[in-house]
Amino acid sequence: MVSIKIDLKDLARLKEIPKRLSNMKPLMDEIGEYMVSSTQRKIKEGIQPENSPLTRAWKKGGLALRDTGRLMSSIDHKADAQSVTIGTNVLYGRLQQLGGKIVPKKANKLYIPAGWKTRQMMRKFGLTPGKCIEGMKKAGYGVWRSKSGKAMMAAEKGKKGKPFVLFILKNSVEIPKRRFLNIDSLDRKVISQKVDSWLNQNIRAV
Repeated sequence: MVSIKIDLKDLARLKEIPKRLSNMKPLMDEIGEYMVSSTQRKIKEGIQPENSPLTRAWKKGGLALRDTGRLMSSIDHKADAQSVTIGTNVLYGRLQQLGGKIVPKKANKLYIPAGWKTRQMMRKFGLTPGKCIEGMKKAGYGVWRSKSGKAMMAAEKGKKGKPFVLFILKNSVEIPKRRFLNIDSLDRKVISQKVDSWLNQNIRAV
């Protein structure tokens, strides 16, 4: 899981709150709900850096971190009396937030989908490279490694079968940091307003 945490000690206005107002969970829930919405908005508007040309071909365009909607819908918050944490339990969320290097675990190469046609093949024959290739062969496709060893090629059998690149083979891939979990200037302003409003309401009530 990857997350960011907003703690009372980070909010200067809360330092002088009387002990009898120490249970801030309603406020923290409100801040958490706002930050979930704000994070989803940032993803919708686009997180830098943009996708690589290969990724854009695979997705047929689209913004970074936008595809199936799984990451965006997984953003959630957890609040207690003193703090709120906003994050995601999607496994690849940490890699996208922090960046990193992907290397093959079992195979000697990474099989990178070459574009939209590969995505169609994977949806039809198998969602992993191995299953996709196996399914395509059973369906009558020819699948082979290119002479350079840098790609897996495929074609329907017969004279009309035109070869196309199915997967690009790489030793590793670098994933850049895309900090979709962050607190920007607008967030700080809104959070500050929510804190002020909450304090005014609760101080008057005691």
